Amino acid sequence: MIKLFRKRWMLFEQVVKPYKPFVTVEYGVIPVPVDDIIGLSLPVSKIRNSEKMKELRVSVKQKGGIDDDSENLHLYRLPDRKYTVASGGNHRIFLSHQIDIQKINAMVSLLIPESYIPENIKAKIKDYEDKEKTYQIEVEKIRESLEALGEIRCLSFKIKVKKYLNYSTFAPKK
Repeated sequence: MIKLFRKRWMLFEQVVKPYKPFVTVEYGVIPVPVDDIIGLSLPVSKIRNSEKMKELRVSVKQKGGIDDDSENLHLYRLPDRKYTVASGGNHRIFLSHQIDIQKINAMVSLLIPESYIPENIKAKIKDYEDKEKTYQIEVEKIRESLEALGEIRCLSFKIKVKKYLNYSTFAPKK
């Protein structure tokens, strides 16, 4: 069913402006009500009649629905519980709204205004950032030393694993 009224979309910058400065935290892939998505990262004029939209409409007719490619549909969840497209997915969101799809899976990040973060937490974040810079300097010194010894490939892999493990500790618990 096609909706008879036009939704007034806001651009990403308009939507996030009241919350600046802000930080984002990856939340994960969740089903999002399409009616709660209020912002796009592209102007409607670049979406509505684009070649990509034409291809998407053909695909929807052939497959009977919109592909569930949630990794390429990134939304920010705002403090007012609405969403905006952060990157990728503008066409799918626009068409989903037009053809009255109720929910769509998306990679969601929480947008947290810095004014919402208590001072003690801000201090801890700054401390972690400072430590990270120190560690990066130390890693670079070690990398240079090991490069001379031909050990860079092994270290690169270990650093990536360690970085992954360190970032994983900050991921939301399910």
